Amino acid sequence: MLICLRKYSIIKDNNMRKKILSIAMMCLAAMTASAQTARQSSDSLYIQKSYSQEQMLMPVNPTYLKHVSEAANWGRNWFIEAKGGASAFLGTPIGCGDVFDRVTPLLQIGVGKWFTPVIGGRIGFQGLSFKNAEFHTMKYQFVHADFLYNITSGIRQNESGIPLWDVIPFVGVGMIHNSDWINNCTCQGGSSGSHPFAFTYGVEARYRISDRVHLVGEVSGMLTARNFDGIGNSTKFGDNMISVSAGLSFTIGKTGWKRVVDATPYIEQNLALQDYIAYMKDRNAHLEKRLAGNDDGKTVYPKNSYSGLNSLRARLSMNGNSNQGAMGSGDGNMAGYADGHRSDSLSSSDHLKVSIGVPVYFFFKLNSDKLVDKSQLVNLDDIAKMAKQENLKIKISGAADSATGTQSGNQDLGKRRAKYIAKALIKRGVDKSQIKAYNLGGIDKYAANEANRFTTVVLLK
Repeated sequence: MLICLRKYSIIKDNNMRKKILSIAMMCLAAMTASAQTARQSSDSLYIQKSYSQEQMLMPVNPTYLKHVSEAANWGRNWFIEAKGGASAFLGTPIGCGDVFDRVTPLLQIGVGKWFTPVIGGRIGFQGLSFKNAEFHTMKYQFVHADFLYNITSGIRQNESGIPLWDVIPFVGVGMIHNSDWINNCTCQGGSSGSHPFAFTYGVEARYRISDRVHLVGEVSGMLTARNFDGIGNSTKFGDNMISVSAGLSFTIGKTGWKRVVDATPYIEQNLALQDYIAYMKDRNAHLEKRLAGNDDGKTVYPKNSYSGLNSLRARLSMNGNSNQGAMGSGDGNMAGYADGHRSDSLSSSDHLKVSIGVPVYFFFKLNSDKLVDKSQLVNLDDIAKMAKQENLKIKISGAADSATGTQSGNQDLGKRRAKYIAKALIKRGVDKSQIKAYNLGGIDKYAANEANRFTTVVLLK
């Protein structure tokens, strides 16, 4: 009897062990499946575009800064001009008659150089004859140096940087000589000098016929001592000559200006290549871990500054999924999902991928609805495109950092920041009915106060 009971007890214990083992195996299987599901659901989705090595290595077509040119060397933009016209001498005393009674022919010759599109210099000669106060015809020669200032240099330039029209005020100083001062003047009160200093001023207009030839017209004046025509006090200025002329200007040597290349496209290309190199290093490290059997299921992103366009471009260009959020900690990034939404992948015809349920952060300046860096708005182009294409809902949440400002002020600030992003999306063609805006007010979710000044955009089905 005792033996039978002992056998029964052994059999019962064995059955109990089998049941416990079966239950344990079932629990382990359930936990494994749950872990896989959790891991699968934790994979983040993000807007993504593949790197194009061909595009990155393509030569950049040069672009030039507007209204910026290199200073001319000594072999460039010299000119010779010749003009003819009429002049009228108005002396002190003026004598009888009017201006038209004093009109005489005029010849002007000049040699000059443009040092920049705006600043130039010229040595000029003017002469032939004039009528003094007594209407005696006298020969004269006027040599002067002028400072030229082109006030329309940046208007309607051709590929060589030469404008179609030029309006050029000028001032100058020189010496004028009256050849007939001693022989022909019978007036009293004159001095022994016939070559006093003189000042010149005026405006020259040019029209470009070709890169080397310009049609020129000039209105100018000359001021010199009163004794120039033999009448008046030699110590005072008072004799004037008004001139109107027209002619041609010819450029000597090299023409035009060397435009300054805009370095921005080259800098952006270089930074994109640097980001690509960093990304490939991270991918190689990830693949090495997988080959070694140490796959942590994570993709290492380049450091992201929430004001950095280059990091943004790198993140938009990555392949594969990661369980990181749009941003990490320590370097200005943040981790996690928005409102527990499960990520899902959508693809467009141009191979873009877009996050479903993963927030895209837009960071703002302190106490302002102005972005830290407007380059962040590049995200909205793809967000708007996918929202329209897939008829997705857009959730916008504005926030401010509670460490600064008042509670009411932060409420208003969060609302303004959300409204700013909403308007930007509507401007990109998103219908108002697709957008829901929320105001988080002041928050202290992240350690850095700057990181709490944001608006998030989440795409929802």
